[in-house]
Amino acid sequence: MLAALAIGVGVATMGAGAAWGVSSSAVGGVDQGCAGLEQPCDTSFWSPSERVGNSNIYLGYQGPGEAEVGREVGYFPSFSAPDGMPGLAVTSVTHHAPRGFEFVGAEVSSRTPPWWTDVNLDSTATVDPVTGDVTVTAPEGGWVIPTDGFRSGQLYVYLRYKVVKPYLAGTAGVTFTGTDVPASKGWMATGITREVSAFGPFGS
Repeated sequence: MLAALAIGVGVATMGAGAAWGVSSSAVGGVDQGCAGLEQPCDTSFWSPSERVGNSNIYLGYQGPGEAEVGREVGYFPSFSAPDGMPGLAVTSVTHHAPRGFEFVGAEVSSRTPPWWTDVNLDSTATVDPVTGDVTVTAPEGGWVIPTDGFRSGQLYVYLRYKVVKPYLAGTAGVTFTGTDVPASKGWMATGITREVSAFGPFGS
């Protein structure tokens, strides 16, 4: 029975008039496993990079479209700097996965212009025993968003989960701390999950 079930994920974020000023779109697609960190995998939900609050850091958010129970999936918060502004750093990322998702691990990498070579960065991850939320923390000084002085590179946090149980509905969300980022009053971007099978979705 469980083998026939899958988790479908759509995204919704606060509009431009909300506290964080982050917008999003949703597109169709199927999770391809998200098995590597070299580049983000094909996704079915994404939040285009938008400035967060009054900070100069831009947040994008990507995640899987469908994931069968028993499979591993990944979420990709990403960060960039406007016009190659130097010295901006992210110090921590907190992620909330849908119910039924079990945390597997997290990696952080950066990609710097003009060659866009991936560099793996140090991090530590902790799981809240009550909520299950995962916080990935940078070493002292944070993860600096790479630039070449004219263009922004990208900073990626890749969070891996295994889908262990199906649920009719659930949410995924992300928030972060960094240079001039105001204290979070909620998730800066969120995803909505629904249970699907070969015959279509059960949830709405």
